[in-house]
Parts: sequence; C-alpha cells; structure tokens
Amino acid sequence: MSFPDQYKNLLLEYARKELHKASELKVETIGSQIREIGFLCTQCGSCCRGYHSDNRVMLLPQDILNLSKNSSLSAAEFVLPFIAAEVEDALNGISDLSGLIPYLDKDGDVHSFGWMLKRKKHGDCFFLERGDLPYKCAIYDFRPALCQTYPFYLEECELHTSECEGLGSSISYDDSLLLARLVLKRYMLELEERILVYQRYEHFEPMDTNVGFSLERFKKGHVSYIVHDSEGTHRICERM
Repeated sequence: MSFPDQYKNLLLEYARKELHKASELKVETIGSQIREIGFLCTQCGSCCRGYHSDNRVMLLPQDILNLSKNSSLSAAEFVLPFIAAEVEDALNGISDLSGLIPYLDKDGDVHSFGWMLKRKKHGDCFFLERGDLPYKCAIYDFRPALCQTYPFYLEECELHTSECEGLGSSISYDDSLLLARLVLKRYMLELEERILVYQRYEHFEPMDTNVGFSLERFKKGHVSYIVHDSEGTHRICERM
C-alpha cells in the first residue's frame, strides 16, 4: 500500500468516526447554544460582498441541484472549482504565484476539492443584488446550506461562528431550533460528502519541475483545474 493510500484510509476512518459522533448531536443542545450566543440577520450583505471577508460559498451536491432546478441557469453558469484562498489570491494577482505550487501537479494543473458559487469581477457573490440597503439575494428562497446557516457552523462536533454584526442579538426559541436543525443537517451532509470525496480521490504527484513554465502560463490567463468531488475527478480548462 502506498503512502497516499495509507493517508486516505486514515482520513476516511477519522471522517466516519466524526459522522457517527455527529449523528448523536441533539438539535435542542445546538439550539440552546445559538440562543446563548444570539443572532439576528441585519441584511447588511457583508458576508456576500467581495473583499469584505472570505465570502466563498462551498456548495454541496444538493445545493447545485436545488439551484439548477429553481433558477434559469445551468450549473456551469454559477459554479466554479473551490480553490484555497492562497491559490485564488495568486491567480488574481493579489499575491505571488508561488502560492499555487502546493496545489499543482506535474502537468501544471491546479487541484481543487469541490465547488463554490461564482463571484462577480469585484468579488460580490454572483447572486447578490446591490442597490438601496438592504442588499438582496436573488436566490434567497433556495440559497445554499452555508448561506442558510451563516454565521454558524459545526466543526469536530463543536458549534462555531464566523464574523457577523448580527451576533449577540436576541433570537427566539423557535428560530434557534430551526437554525440548529439546518446547521446540523449541513454538517452531516458535509461529512457524508467528505467521505465520498476521500473514497473516490485519485492521488496526484505534486509538481517538482517546469514550475516556471506553468506560472508563466497562468500569467497569460490559462488555467486548468482538476476537481475532486463525490462523483470522482473532473478536468476543467478555462481562460481567465
């Protein structure tokens, strides 16, 4: 067995244990924690706006299916490979292109795990409608799980929060339970997706030669992605 296979099996074992532990979490307990923290969305749009914070929205397969069914767009029109922040900064010219190297294979392709919502050139979410406050979401009724649960998320079976000005406000018992159910459901789906990704992951050899050639190609706007998700491995080529 190769080292990548050993590592993959360890990740699978850990993810399965975490999923089992997550299945024993109680919605009432999470709801109580949410009430203690407090939350009320102010519709400021900060979590959706570009360069205000990390507004990447990672999509579950159910999110992509739901958006495709409820909007006039095909998945190809609103979905992008989910890439690490340092890779995105390098591709956008914000940081040195050396940030790409750990994610490059020997052919110069950028490896990604999963999918995210597209963003506009200035960084806003693809579906954010600017205008007079409050900001409006064009897909609010069928927005992705991450958006439905923001700023709350579960990690290693512990509740966490992201930066949000709505934290600390009073929240009702019923609303906290509703939010808790969504947070737990999202967490379970994320863990199930992670397990499938690990199972179907195809190991790649990291780049050790021709780095200069690949970086020059990226400077000219040629990017090839290899996306690993629960359905397997996909190749996407695009000109930025």
